Amino acid sequence: MGAEPHAATLRVPNAAEIDYGRLKAGRLARLQEALRFHELPVCLFYSPANVRYATGVGLMTVWTQGAFFRYCLVPAEGAPILFEYPDAMHVAERAFDDVRPAKTWQFEGGPEAWTYARRWAAELRSLLRELGFPDGPLGLDRLDAIGFLALQEAGIQVVDASAATVDAREVKTSEEVQLMVLNGAIGDAMLAAFEAAIRPGVREYELLAVLSDALLRRQGEGLFTRLVASGPNTNPWMSEAQDKLVMPGDLVGVDTDACGFEGYVIDVSRTFLCGGQPTSGQRDAYRTAHECVAGMVDLIQPGLTFEEFVRRAPRLPERYRPQRYAVMAHQAGLDDEGPSIPYPEDVEERDAVIPERTLRENMVLCLECYAGEVGAPFGVKLEDQVLITARGGARLCTYPYDAALLG
Repeated sequence: MGAEPHAATLRVPNAAEIDYGRLKAGRLARLQEALRFHELPVCLFYSPANVRYATGVGLMTVWTQGAFFRYCLVPAEGAPILFEYPDAMHVAERAFDDVRPAKTWQFEGGPEAWTYARRWAAELRSLLRELGFPDGPLGLDRLDAIGFLALQEAGIQVVDASAATVDAREVKTSEEVQLMVLNGAIGDAMLAAFEAAIRPGVREYELLAVLSDALLRRQGEGLFTRLVASGPNTNPWMSEAQDKLVMPGDLVGVDTDACGFEGYVIDVSRTFLCGGQPTSGQRDAYRTAHECVAGMVDLIQPGLTFEEFVRRAPRLPERYRPQRYAVMAHQAGLDDEGPSIPYPEDVEERDAVIPERTLRENMVLCLECYAGEVGAPFGVKLEDQVLITARGGARLCTYPYDAALLG
């Protein structure tokens, strides 16, 4: 695989080497540049990843994925304002200058919710006037129905902010690259601990606990899925850890799906054999998935369009296509990110749209393949997380593939 020698040259930094002031300033500068390009004078962000990208403050990120308790207002020029969960303001104030108490209506019911939402919208409109944006438009990433309707009722013009946030976060700053490399090493440690724990009689949820423990002991922040499966649970893919015993000869699949140090995503998949020798069918599925991922890694170079990538990427054999993975590749940073690159079959059969985008240096792609025949008692999931460099793709996690399954 052409990318392997270069991947080995990536030096894993110590966390103390990273300039966190430059990290915060660089991300905000990219975001505000994107806001100006997309003619968005000001944005309201609720997505934890966008809030963290704009302010550098990550707090209760798992809970706030589904709770509207933290948000920030980011103008295209000037300093953002962070609205923090009131009981946690002292935490945010250690890292950010303008922190104000957040308001919410989420856990109120009926008319009370509307009362709180209307107060919030009125105060927001007053603040927008103070900042010089009385008429908007206000870019927004996500909000619940009551909040959105309260903004409309207050006369605030709301537009989608995703074009700007995607453009800003797509190419990583130099400090973000350092964090992605550091988290790649954490991913290697997670997979090493996971493989070492595989034995007949261990349960899937015990292996999940090993994976989580290896992450948390290295200052990672948590798993966002529970994708550990063994034996027949590996086909089709997406079964999460259950109370199933791993048996001799089982394939054991894992997707790390983790928020690592400083919140950056560790997204790598491996499939292992629990003892013995693989069957010819297991080996065929494994080699197919490996060749698919390796072929995609070898394709990577700055300047390649997504359309060219789809056209040149290895195609799965017919027997594996019905259960192919959702996408060939997606981006990663403070979250699983898009736009994604679809499989050619999805373009041909399901009218999937290929984004009009181009691979660029310092983007991070997660290249995925699942090989499992319909009705088979096993399947193979493999995925590599790759940094795009001037010389091609460099694997961020370098954990080896299963030698027995590769043959």
